Amino acid sequence: MRSSPRSRLLLLGAAAVAVLLVVATQTVGAAASGSSGPSRLTTSGGTADAAPKGTSEFLTDVTEDVDRYWTSAFADAGLEEPRVGYSWLPPGAVAQTACGPLNESTAAYCPGDDTIYISERFADAIHAGALDRALPGSSQGYGGTLGDFSVAYIVAHEYAHQVQDELGYYDRYGGRLPTMAFELQADCYAGVWARSADDEGRLEAGDVQEALDAALAVGDFDTASPGHHGTPEQRREAWVTGFESGEPGACGAYLQTA
Repeated sequence: MRSSPRSRLLLLGAAAVAVLLVVATQTVGAAASGSSGPSRLTTSGGTADAAPKGTSEFLTDVTEDVDRYWTSAFADAGLEEPRVGYSWLPPGAVAQTACGPLNESTAAYCPGDDTIYISERFADAIHAGALDRALPGSSQGYGGTLGDFSVAYIVAHEYAHQVQDELGYYDRYGGRLPTMAFELQADCYAGVWARSADDEGRLEAGDVQEALDAALAVGDFDTASPGHHGTPEQRREAWVTGFESGEPGACGAYLQTA
């Protein structure tokens, strides 16, 4: 896993875009104040009793954990190792990216510079359960974001968009499928990674529920919008599909309407 971006332009239709989970910046800033950030996910041989990690260290640990899974999965399929950059935005920072400026309300994969961007304040607020009134699903009573594995769900989802990029799905299907197809497949891929961690005995009681609740929380109801990501139930079901199967191939169905 590299921490520097790889310059490569991916066009989704006519322009490179980021897949964003966006909430009001002022909500994130207020919600995150005083939060100690995520700390519980056990990654690659660690223990749940290890010292709490800062937000940036936690995000890096989870990203590298997800990367190890996909590196192995790509190798098993005879594919080259996936490559992606990552950047964690400290409070108040604005990142100038190939997808435009991204601020502290951001969790995104930008295909234009092949980099995952996540705001530390956004991650802290997710971990603290402070965004439930801002997110589309949880604001309507669906799920909620709270705990380290809700943050891990976000990281795994954004990494999954990079997997789609590596596999050429945006080039192949970008102009033919709605945004929702890619979002649900990314949720499914996130579930596949979580299953691998569970099979290795590295999840704690409640982690799966945290992911399910987060998937419900970020679902939206604007089915007429081209940017519709899927309803809460659809997003939860997609994650469950990946988790129950434990196989990336199970996620292919989301693009089969092409």
